[in-house]
Amino acid sequence: MIYEYTAYTADRKTVKGTIDGASEAIAEDALYRAGYQRIISLTEVRPKASFRQMMPTFFGVKGQDVIDFSRELASLIEAGVTILNALQLLEDQATRPAFKKIITELINELRGGSSFSAAIRKHPQVFSHTYCQVMKASEQSGSLEAGLKHIATYQDKQAATKKKIRGALAYPSLIAVMGLGVSVVLITVALPPLVDMFAAVDAELPFVTRMLIGISDFLIAYKLHILGGLVAFAGLVGFCIRQPAVKLKIDRLLLRLPVIGSIILQRNMHHFCHTTAMLLKAGLQLPDIMDIVVPSFGNSVIRQALVELRDKLIQGQGLSQPMAEIGLFPKLLVEMVAVGEKTGDLEGMIANIADRFEYSVDQRISGLVRMIEPAMTLAAGLLVGFVALSFIGPLYSIVGAMD
Repeated sequence: MIYEYTAYTADRKTVKGTIDGASEAIAEDALYRAGYQRIISLTEVRPKASFRQMMPTFFGVKGQDVIDFSRELASLIEAGVTILNALQLLEDQATRPAFKKIITELINELRGGSSFSAAIRKHPQVFSHTYCQVMKASEQSGSLEAGLKHIATYQDKQAATKKKIRGALAYPSLIAVMGLGVSVVLITVALPPLVDMFAAVDAELPFVTRMLIGISDFLIAYKLHILGGLVAFAGLVGFCIRQPAVKLKIDRLLLRLPVIGSIILQRNMHHFCHTTAMLLKAGLQLPDIMDIVVPSFGNSVIRQALVELRDKLIQGQGLSQPMAEIGLFPKLLVEMVAVGEKTGDLEGMIANIADRFEYSVDQRISGLVRMIEPAMTLAAGLLVGFVALSFIGPLYSIVGAMD
């Protein structure tokens, strides 16, 4: 992907240009490495999207497609099939046109003399930077099928974690949508006839009903202004979030929030440990692993801590000591890494703590959802109750007027 950037050089001059990177984080890291002191803006240059690109759910490549592809390719190679023949078999079996096209391009690249890792690097929208690096290390060690299994398991766990989070938030979201939907139907469908009825009997509307009508009239009269204001506000927020200094402050604030901050930190630590353990198993060295891991983090505070950790690791300070000095990493992680360094089983210790973080994140998310559910139910109940009260009050007034 291509990004346009504006940055300050070491002598405080403003420089504009473009840079190629698999993600925004990778492009930002590359600019800092190039010697720029501060990045003012970093914006992706998006080409005009086709209908297929606008509807990736229906036409694009899904994460599960890549997982299945990796497992099937590993099984075929393990069975003694050459990688070129294995890709041809998978090309014939592919049902999703977008992925079939990518496999065809991989076959052409291999026929042209490219390695598998070099071929997949040309499709960063499908094969992540981590995926490509694992394949490169696996090719060098002569165990491509093992690398494919590792990355498939890794991606499967990542997808399962996201699915758990979406599933946990589904019920509270449903309650909120239903409460809002019922209120909108009552205001737009049931309220107007009731107002006309009041006008016919010349009865005075209760205060709650008059307030609801006032809100409804305001929203209808200024709907375009409100919509424009919301779009402008969303654009302003999006622009501000893209500024590195603002994003750093927001990320720091998120980490300090009760409950949510702990979930964000532990989820990022799980990602760090799980990815590191997988790459160690694939045969990569720690300095190379840190180069892969650092750009994959979206939280600026955690990414800065990992950059500092990588620099100290390259200086020969090990892993556990810099972790303790930085202070962001949980104490249990530091102790487990220290034990792994002493026993020579760093991969096993990091994989172990990754599982602990995964369990802890699941428990904390479940606890957060248990807190959110009653709050959302109460909020939806109050909203619907307020609207219902606005209807019941006038009915009593009408009955009184008739008496």
